[in-house]
Amino acid sequence: MINKNRLGYIALLIPAFMMLICAFSLQYFQVIGNLLNKWNTEDFSYCYVVPFIVIYLIYTKWPQLKTTATASSASGFLVLILSGFTFLAGRLGSVETFVFASIWFAVIGLFLLTAGNKIARELAFPLFLLIFIVPLPPFLNNLFTFKLKLYSSKLAVEMMRKAGLSVFLEGNVIDLWVTKLQVVDACSGLRYVYPLLLMAFVFAYLFHKKWWERIIIILAAIPISVFSNALRIAIMGYLTLKVSPTVAESFFHGFSGWLIFMISFGFLAILSKIIKVINKKIINKKIDPKFIHKKTKTDKKNARPIKIKKIKISYLLGAACIFICFWGLNSYIGTAMITPERKTFDNFPTAFGDWQGEKIYLEDNILKSLWSDDYVQISFYNKKTGDNIYLLIPYYKYQATRHTVHSPVSCLVGGGYAPLSRKIITKKFPAPFGTVKIRQMYLAKNNRKLLVNYWFQQRGRIIVSEYAHKIYLFLDSITKRRTDGALVRIEMPLKDPDIEKGQATIDAFTKDLMQILTEYVPN
Repeated sequence: MINKNRLGYIALLIPAFMMLICAFSLQYFQVIGNLLNKWNTEDFSYCYVVPFIVIYLIYTKWPQLKTTATASSASGFLVLILSGFTFLAGRLGSVETFVFASIWFAVIGLFLLTAGNKIARELAFPLFLLIFIVPLPPFLNNLFTFKLKLYSSKLAVEMMRKAGLSVFLEGNVIDLWVTKLQVVDACSGLRYVYPLLLMAFVFAYLFHKKWWERIIIILAAIPISVFSNALRIAIMGYLTLKVSPTVAESFFHGFSGWLIFMISFGFLAILSKIIKVINKKIINKKIDPKFIHKKTKTDKKNARPIKIKKIKISYLLGAACIFICFWGLNSYIGTAMITPERKTFDNFPTAFGDWQGEKIYLEDNILKSLWSDDYVQISFYNKKTGDNIYLLIPYYKYQATRHTVHSPVSCLVGGGYAPLSRKIITKKFPAPFGTVKIRQMYLAKNNRKLLVNYWFQQRGRIIVSEYAHKIYLFLDSITKRRTDGALVRIEMPLKDPDIEKGQATIDAFTKDLMQILTEYVPN
C-alpha cells in the first residue's frame, strides 16, 4: 500500500515539475538568453563563476544540511509574486536589470517552495551571493565608469609624479608631453571592482566571523580596485616615457589586467591577515584547535541523514500559474500601448532662424545600437557667427528593454572626448514646458573643446535624470499606456573656452528648435 502511494505521488510529481519548468521557460527563456549575452561582455564575464562559487559554498554547508529537514514553505509564493512584479517593473520601466533580478527572486521563491525555510536559512549567504549574476543597468554602469575614470586618472598622475615623471592631467587625458594617454571606459577599473567585490564577500564569509571584520573587508574592495587600476595606468605611463610606447602598449593589452587583479586580491588577503592579528590582540585569547577537532568529530558522529519530506504538488502547480499569469500580463500590457500620431523626421526642417543645416545619416551598426524607430541628425551652420551645431534626436514609438533611449555620456566619452565638467542647468523652454532642467557637459579632445546639452523629452516632460526617466516610463505605461519619447542632444564645438558664451548660442538655437519639435515628439 505504501509503495502504491509513493508511485502515485511520483506519477503526479513529475508532470507538476514539467509544468513548472515549462511555465518558467515561457517567462524567462528570452531573458536568460539576454542575460548570457551580458555575461559575454568583458565587464560582466566574472558572472560565469558565480554559480560555481555558490555550489561550493552550499557544499561547505553540507554537514549542517544533513541534520535539517526539508519542508515546502508557502512563503515562497510571496517571493514568486515579488519576482513577477519585479519582472513587470523591469519590462515597463525599461530596466533590464530588474528583469534579470526577477530570475534571482524566482530561484529563491522556488527554493522556499521545495526545500523550506530552515534549509533557506542555512543557505542564506549562498542564495544572497547569487545576486552577482545580475549585471547593473547601463546608466549606473556608465555613471560608475565616468567617476572611476576620473579617480583613477588623478591617482595615477600622482603616482607618476612621485616617480619623478612630469605629467599633466586634463579630465581623463594624461599628457606625457611626448604623447597622451586617454583613460577610456575599459581603463576605468570597473572590471576589477565587480569581481573583487564578489571575492571580498566570499573572503569575508569564509575567513571572518565577526560583522565588523566582514564589513571592513567588503568596503575595502572598491578603494583597493581603484588603487590597483591607477597603479596599472601609472605603470603604463612610466613604460611609455622610460622604455617605449610599444612596450607600454603591449603591457596594456597583454597580461596587465590579470596581474593587477592578482595584486588587488593580494591586498585583500593582506588586509584580512591584518584584521585577524588586530582581533587576536583585542580579545587576547586563542581558540583551542583540539576543541574544534573534538566538536567536528562529535558532529559527524551524531549527524543524521537529511530528512526529505514530500514536496507539495499543489505548490508546484501554484508556482507555474504565477509564472504564466505574469507572462500573460506582460504580453497584454505590451500590446495595449498607445502610439500617438506625429510627423516623421523625413520632413524635419534643415533651416530655421539663422541656422542652415545638412542631414547626416548614421551607419547601420550605430543605428542598431541606438534602437530608435526614427531619428534625425543634422549639422547646422550659422553664417552670421560662423558657429557649428550638431543635432541628434532619436525617437522611440515605445520603450522596453533593449529598445529604449539611453544617456549619451558613454557615446561622447567613448568617442575619445575627456569630460571636464558635467552638471545640471536650469533653462526656460516654450509652453507647455516652462522652466526645466537639462544636462550640460563640457568635453575636450586634443585641442578641441565641445559643449553639449541633452535631455529626455518624454510624453510632455523634460527629464534629465536617468532614474526619473525609468520611473516615469513605468508609471506612464500603466496610467497613460504610453512609453514613447526621444532624446535631444545638441553639440557645439567651442572656438574659445568661454562656456557661457557658447551656452548662450545653444540657448538661442534651442529656442528656435522647441518651436517645432513637439510636432515630431508628441506631448
